[in-house]
Amino acid sequence: MSVSVEDLENFIIKTQPDLETIKRELSAFNIFNVLGIQHREIRHSNFLGWLFDPNESHQLGDALLKTLLQYLSKLDAVKGFNLGDLLNKDLSSTQVYRESVHNIDILIVNEQLGFVITIENKIFSDFSEHQLAKYYKYIELNYSHLKTRVYLTLTPNESNRHIGFNLGDMYININYKNIVTILKANKQLIDASKPTVKESISQYISMVQKDITKTSKEVALAKKLYKNYKKEIDFIISNQEDFSVYKKDILNYFNGGGFEGFIISHNSENRNVIFLLPDNEDLLELFRYPEAESRGGEFIFSLVIYFEKDVVWMKFGFGNIVESIHKGALQEKKDALFNTMKGFECFKNKKLSIDHHNHNSSMEFAGICGVQLFDDDMYYSENTSFLEIFKMKFEVINRELIQPWIKECLEKIS
Repeated sequence: MSVSVEDLENFIIKTQPDLETIKRELSAFNIFNVLGIQHREIRHSNFLGWLFDPNESHQLGDALLKTLLQYLSKLDAVKGFNLGDLLNKDLSSTQVYRESVHNIDILIVNEQLGFVITIENKIFSDFSEHQLAKYYKYIELNYSHLKTRVYLTLTPNESNRHIGFNLGDMYININYKNIVTILKANKQLIDASKPTVKESISQYISMVQKDITKTSKEVALAKKLYKNYKKEIDFIISNQEDFSVYKKDILNYFNGGGFEGFIISHNSENRNVIFLLPDNEDLLELFRYPEAESRGGEFIFSLVIYFEKDVVWMKFGFGNIVESIHKGALQEKKDALFNTMKGFECFKNKKLSIDHHNHNSSMEFAGICGVQLFDDDMYYSENTSFLEIFKMKFEVINRELIQPWIKECLEKIS
């Protein structure tokens, strides 16, 4: 279906008030968006674990935990005790662990009252093959003396994806819409809490509805506009510049020595990626395992530059290991490299919005973390060429993250 100039002019005139409303709502200050943590599972787990812990600094006591138990009771997930009796008890003896016990995202344990709740949080990543089974077996082994053992998956929206994994049928799914419902059910208590607590929970709800569940007012308004002006919006989107068209220019710049001190570690036909490593022989030897045939090359690790439609980012990531008689030994090497690098101080840089991946070394393409170089908003606001903004942003990442990473690799990996 063709789009005329008149169609586009009419779209701009008719939608201007609604577009201004969406822009205003999206640009409203939100500390979670400012810190860039809206898509980081570990940060959500930490915040939710904080909320469900009766003894934490929010001073909301066990109210949110009790509301969670009420919701789980409706799902027939809480068995082994009378819910009415439990809600009348003091739950302050509950302990909440966040990513600290067997890598379980949120673990809620009350030895006195006999219950344990395991929550595996997934926002955009998927479950690994043995993850759910590993957590289930750990709880059954170490908490078998507790009568009530609850296993939950937490996803943006309702999902049965977990059932397809080993022992996944032992889990019950809840979603972030339910989390918002639990928080809103305690609105009166939260409104009367400390201003910092009230504001942080309010901003968390707004962020979840906008970025996770896509149920905020501005998202609803955007959906309405898209329904009414689908033809015009699709035309605009389809003609938007795709950053992947610049991969060849950046690759040529690296190959031509434009960025001194880097080599292309793997050749790739994928139009969205470039694989790099610092040109440091001691460093290269740490990752040189040609028998792994990782990504078809000789290195098991790379800095991966991703060119997506409207964002450029870099991942510190390991490659795969092909099937061979060496695979077991190579996997042990990969495990050791991964686990050592996971604890590097450079990845705690507060100046950068580093996205710490919730991966484990058994994954084929296990990532330590990712960091954004720039997005389309930043690109267009700079009013310069793609190559120039890439050079500028890459130099910052190189100085603030890659060079410290090289130093730690050489000091801590043997």
